[in-house]
Amino acid sequence: MICYQTKIKILCQDCKPMTNNLSRSLSSLSFKGEGITANILKVIFIYGIFLLMPKTAKGEFVPLKEDRTQSCSLQLFAARKIPHQCQVTTDESSPLEVWKNRLSFHFGKISESDFIFLKNTYSGWSQSQSSVSYDPNKSYQLMDFLPPLIQALNGHRFIPEETKLKSQDWYFLKLVSSAQADLKKYLYLNCWGLVYEVLRAAKNSQAQASIFMAQSSIMLSQIRNNSELLLTKQEPSEFPIPGALTQPGDIILIMHKSLRGYEYLDHIAIAIDDGIYFEKAGTGADVPIRMIDEATLLQIWPPGVFRYELRRLHQNALLPHPKDIFGLNSPLVKKQFFPLAEIPSNISQDTTMMWDIESKSLSSISWFYMIDLPPLSRDNTGKAGLTEKLYQPLLKDK
Repeated sequence: MICYQTKIKILCQDCKPMTNNLSRSLSSLSFKGEGITANILKVIFIYGIFLLMPKTAKGEFVPLKEDRTQSCSLQLFAARKIPHQCQVTTDESSPLEVWKNRLSFHFGKISESDFIFLKNTYSGWSQSQSSVSYDPNKSYQLMDFLPPLIQALNGHRFIPEETKLKSQDWYFLKLVSSAQADLKKYLYLNCWGLVYEVLRAAKNSQAQASIFMAQSSIMLSQIRNNSELLLTKQEPSEFPIPGALTQPGDIILIMHKSLRGYEYLDHIAIAIDDGIYFEKAGTGADVPIRMIDEATLLQIWPPGVFRYELRRLHQNALLPHPKDIFGLNSPLVKKQFFPLAEIPSNISQDTTMMWDIESKSLSSISWFYMIDLPPLSRDNTGKAGLTEKLYQPLLKDK
């Protein structure tokens, strides 16, 4: 049987703006078909890559559109004793159907005891808890009770940006990559960069969030080394994920193995409730940051093609600033790639790199910015948001 849904493979797996890793991506995924059909699937795959490329040269956040809102039947398991209503909001500008919808849950006016229960349930797993205060006259949503960084990022897209490297930076990085042409550097935010920062804030309420994109093999090791494996699933018959095992703040890792046996991290999401997840749906300019249900997750990442792990952070998890894990002078980068020469700190501390883990080819390197975000804003209810600066190009001074 032809596995047509594997076209959705493009949503997060090292979705980079360059095509020098395209051949690796095509060969790493097993298409269940032969001849013309398999080639058609590969064409769909390539088209998907181009959908993810930035359409505007600005590194900034953009709010999602609200073209249509309608009720849905989903219910929150942890809040089942408190009346609430699910809503689906649609952004018709999204180029893929699976990116158009996002979820929200509305409680209306609630008692103070229900308010405390919801706050403890949905942000109690994080040291960065919601700052929303109780008002008996206010109508509340689930988002009011989630950690601040989730509140601020939800309902946005991030528009990637690229720049040419400055001459002094180009000199050092050219030696590493053996590039023959001008090098470019990209500002991207993908699924695991988003989740890592939410988890880092969960262990350090003073952590300053960053935008970055980094090597997936290092991210996979970092998450696994700091979390407990609760279950693993791969076959369609093994789903849904049991709600009794899931707690808010748990991590969903989605992976596949290449034909040569290399394991690739494709996607990460954070569990909010039984079958409800927070994610950035991919890497490019069109993908939303949102809440979705498990049915949507499985549609995008079909079991049988992809393997799922449910994990929970250790209480003593160590999640340092991204520059200490993914920066060019990081011991983990040097260990996985090759012994890099020491890169000047003014370059290494705001630069990450990605490469093909199977070939470790110098020609496959891509360079990315790592930028700290300003502190989150708060509205008059205490709900977190993005500052005005983040709705403007972030690389204007680079």
